[in-house]
Amino acid sequence: MRRAPFIFANWRLKLTALVVACGMWVGVVYATNPPAITTVAVPVQANGLGTDLLLLHSIQPVTIKVAGVASNVRAASVSAHLFASVNLRKIVRPGEYEVPLTVSKTDPNFAILSSPNKVLVVVDVWKTASLPVHVVVSKAPPVGYDVNNAATTATPAAVTVRAPSSILPNLLAEARVSLGSVLSTESIPATVSLVNTGNLAQQITYQPTVVTVHAVITSTTTQRTLAVVAAVSGQVAAGYALTGVQTTPLTVDATGSSSALAGLAALNTQPVDLGGLSKDTTVQVPLVIPSGVSTSTTVVTVVITISALPSASATPTPTPAPSPTPTPTP
Repeated sequence: MRRAPFIFANWRLKLTALVVACGMWVGVVYATNPPAITTVAVPVQANGLGTDLLLLHSIQPVTIKVAGVASNVRAASVSAHLFASVNLRKIVRPGEYEVPLTVSKTDPNFAILSSPNKVLVVVDVWKTASLPVHVVVSKAPPVGYDVNNAATTATPAAVTVRAPSSILPNLLAEARVSLGSVLSTESIPATVSLVNTGNLAQQITYQPTVVTVHAVITSTTTQRTLAVVAAVSGQVAAGYALTGVQTTPLTVDATGSSSALAGLAALNTQPVDLGGLSKDTTVQVPLVIPSGVSTSTTVVTVVITISALPSASATPTPTPAPSPTPTPTP
């Protein structure tokens, strides 16, 4: 059989030219789109876990290294085509497990260079329990009133909680109420919240979510009737005397705690200045009210009575007694 001379003639030269051409093409292609290696974080999907079990902590994303040309291994596009998962079907009780990791891709334009073989999972079991509701006073009653914590209760007194068994012993159910304007025993609706839920607050369920708090409020104030004493300062005008000081009312009702009222027998007024007064005067004067005490009135009327001193009378000059007449001697 006769060979085609144009194919095999100078074949070494032609092969060399082909290799050089391919090398130049590869060089041109990779000059604008060179090979690259990219590391991406891929979330892990868990499958097959029983309904009574849960992952106590979410599985952290795994780091996967991929290779390809630069245009095909951009992190955003690679992440959309990489998938990582674990099958937890064989886990039937709580505990820590290292489970095999499955990694797959849907884009043939890059290759997976490395990925973890296993991941650690912490499995817990759901448990239902009854938790007592603790009443928390976020704002105390006004001054003079107190809440009896021992007698203050919530209805219902407990909530039913479904939570992981490992954190259930640390959970607290609280009903917060503000008593800043409450002066007597009242029933107040309050929302229940759970404390110490960690990062599982969205998964934990409980009922009811609202209870009625029966807040028992007691008064810590007492009331006493105190005399009103008018305080004065200064001197009346020369030739005059202060002859009377009268207050209206004579007494006031004072309210406060036992400690605030202790030792109080009367309440003074602010000082009334007598300086230069020469006639009767009526003034309105505030009371001096100690801290923690309130009174039925805060201003009293003070009547100042002033009288003129009597004028001095001249003292008469005494008449000298007559000298006795001597008796003649017989």
